[in-house]
Amino acid sequence: MRKIIFFAFLAYLIIPVNIYACMIVFYKQDPLIYEISHRAIIIYDSENQKIGLIPQISFKGRPQDFAVVVPTPSVPKLNSVSSTIFYDVEYLTSPITRWREDGFGCSYVTGTAEDSTSRVDYGEISIINEKTIGAFDTVTLSASDPDALINWLKENGYRFSSNDKSILDYYIQKGWVFTAMKFNEPALMDTPCNINPIIFRYSASSIVYPIRLMSINTEDSTNLVIYVLSNSKMTFPSAVVEYANNIDDNELKEIEKNYPAFAGLIGQNRYLTKLKRTFSIMEMDSDIEITKSADNKEYKGIIYYSVSTLKDVLPMLVAILILLAVRYIIVKKRSVC
Repeated sequence: MRKIIFFAFLAYLIIPVNIYACMIVFYKQDPLIYEISHRAIIIYDSENQKIGLIPQISFKGRPQDFAVVVPTPSVPKLNSVSSTIFYDVEYLTSPITRWREDGFGCSYVTGTAEDSTSRVDYGEISIINEKTIGAFDTVTLSASDPDALINWLKENGYRFSSNDKSILDYYIQKGWVFTAMKFNEPALMDTPCNINPIIFRYSASSIVYPIRLMSINTEDSTNLVIYVLSNSKMTFPSAVVEYANNIDDNELKEIEKNYPAFAGLIGQNRYLTKLKRTFSIMEMDSDIEITKSADNKEYKGIIYYSVSTLKDVLPMLVAILILLAVRYIIVKKRSVC
């Protein structure tokens, strides 16, 4: 047992490890809690003008303190997807690791289920449907007046304020609908990692990410990472491309084997692009449109690991020597006994 612990700890010191935290889709229910980052998977069928949106937001706080509101340009159909979907796509698009002969350290190198709708009107608020999808109780609604929408949200536990009126009115005037989601009681007993995200499937002629609404709940800045599956490489203004790959048949087989949850999303749209950008609160005054890139050039990041100077290696060598000394003492004592 001691040998297992020893070599496991030794491997921890030597081998580079990527650690991914659990993230879930949440929106503000407490004014003191702020979103800190956004991730989303988007499947875009340009030929049929269909979009699948799977949003995920990391957060601070407890699940019962949160709710989420997602605006879409048309009425969405909702389904849950695998809880591992974001793990799959993150590992799939992670940089390739290679060893260099000199230098220690690292450097980054470029290289549905159908929804039935039953609309119920309450004056300026129209309830399109109410459903329980996995861990979430959902309500899809439209509004003709931002004050009426804010009042409805407040009455149902979503703590919007009158300061949010202009932002909500922006989507109302565009004719968008809102899907409000909160955790149901059974979900509060589960762990965050076991919560299945929701996919929103809707019709749209272009991909518009509603980052303006997210500004309601952003303190200073927010990170945005979007994975787009389409028939071509995609981009948006000032986005950094961290991965771009037109998935061929052989790659698809490997993805189906190693990343089955994500493989189920691919279909005919095989170009996967990973886009990243940090937005300040001042840059979130309008939504972003994700469009076709000017080129279809593929890109996969590479991280090089290698050994160089004694200064870089010395801390690790000292740690290894200490562990070896401790192990020697333990073995010596056991032999005496």
